[in-house]
Amino acid sequence: MDVKIYLRELNCYMEASDEMKQHKLFCPDRCFDLSKLGNRWMVFQMDAFIRDRGMKLSPLSIRADLYPFNLLCDFVNEECPELDSLSDTTEEVLIKKAKVWLLKSGKNLTQKRKKTSSGKTEVSDSDLIKYIRKIYRYLNPTNTTFNYKSDRWYLKAAPFDIKSNPTKAVDSISFEKIPQPQIRNEIKDVIYIHLSDVALGTVCAELTAINRFSQYLADRYPEVESLNDIDRELLEQYLIHTHTEATGRKSYSKELCHLRSLLITAGKTLENKELEHIFYQDDIGKVPAKLYKIYSDAEIKRLNAAIVEGDEQIARVLILHQLLGTRISDTLTLKQDAVFKGKNGKLFIRIKQVKTGKTYQKAINDDVKNLFDKACDYTKENYGEREYVFVNDMEPDKPMQYGRIQYQIMAMVQKNDLRDDNGELFGVGTHIWRHCYGKRLTEMHIDDVTIAKLMGHSNTSSLKYYRKIGNQMLADETRNMRTTMDGMLKEIIDDWE
Repeated sequence: MDVKIYLRELNCYMEASDEMKQHKLFCPDRCFDLSKLGNRWMVFQMDAFIRDRGMKLSPLSIRADLYPFNLLCDFVNEECPELDSLSDTTEEVLIKKAKVWLLKSGKNLTQKRKKTSSGKTEVSDSDLIKYIRKIYRYLNPTNTTFNYKSDRWYLKAAPFDIKSNPTKAVDSISFEKIPQPQIRNEIKDVIYIHLSDVALGTVCAELTAINRFSQYLADRYPEVESLNDIDRELLEQYLIHTHTEATGRKSYSKELCHLRSLLITAGKTLENKELEHIFYQDDIGKVPAKLYKIYSDAEIKRLNAAIVEGDEQIARVLILHQLLGTRISDTLTLKQDAVFKGKNGKLFIRIKQVKTGKTYQKAINDDVKNLFDKACDYTKENYGEREYVFVNDMEPDKPMQYGRIQYQIMAMVQKNDLRDDNGELFGVGTHIWRHCYGKRLTEMHIDDVTIAKLMGHSNTSSLKYYRKIGNQMLADETRNMRTTMDGMLKEIIDDWE
């Protein structure tokens, strides 16, 4: 075993792209000097840990590990000279000793960092503490098999297919926030049924609803131990709570819908008719009327000017997303063979909707095809032959994750101080581009059936919301004009008097 592990030896450095190699922080000659740990079994543990990290991290991320590694060596040598193996002590004990050493060395236990993605300052543990936790997670890997009795279910090993969004990875779901053990087990029965039937995103929303409800029960009705103990009077008190005291959401209508769905299924599994029908038809209340937000022409220009200066493949995703008017998940899951010529020689693109599972086609022009082809070429050049046009860097057989898009947009906004027409920093509004696309179609006086087909809708029921956008803007413009006219009339009247 080598005493030193040079960064150039690690997998992420050997497979780095030419673009990455030009980065100023790409330092292949830096190394992890394991000789600092002396002749201990710990050297073998750290060697395996570092090489494993080199398989999973980017070149810049593994380089950032050098600082906490050197801190660890100093800490172990000064505070734990007798420690031969990290397995000889527990994570909790080592972290306690590390905190004492940090204080004695005049170093902080926590650190403040400004998040690039949000611009907010967050407080976290010191690099040494976080590094120790990562090492122990590697030495004691979590059992990711699907265990029904566990309070955390790992979904990859689930005994049935799960309807998940491939662009938003959810590795596990947790029941740990439900304080009542019996309710927790009853909800597991319900969620098990729902996982095989409804989308994973819906299941996660249902868990959010029951987490809030069970916490309310723990605070106000600690004697309630089972869903069978819930009656209509108790539910009415919770409904009052959501409308008067609860904070965190503007409206709880959707969350109450998810809670109702859970209690209906729970009523069936527990053979409790009262629970099954505990919600009345008018309990939920009206969901707030939709008013789609759109970007103005000036806002779109500002955003796109910054987008094209960033990562080229991210730019292609976002430009295609705007040109096609798709949901972002549909753009991220476009396949390499999606573009084809129809019988009349016109170009079409095949789009499979992640939300509905349905596939539709729409005509495109040469510019869209050229952009699509460049995106395909980029993927082939950097990742070889793949199914998707836009791929996950670490797992190129999977599509690019929405989290990466979200991070890149927010980093771009913070870096360029991009603001909307009201002077506020832009949020992550990829779906707003779809609203803009729909509004443009309505302004072109295209018939509703054609618009629905172009947007991948199964019917025309949603189009009224796109038309409302135009009406709202017209009303705003009219209001501004009326205000100006009112001012002019007032001046005339004042002069006449």
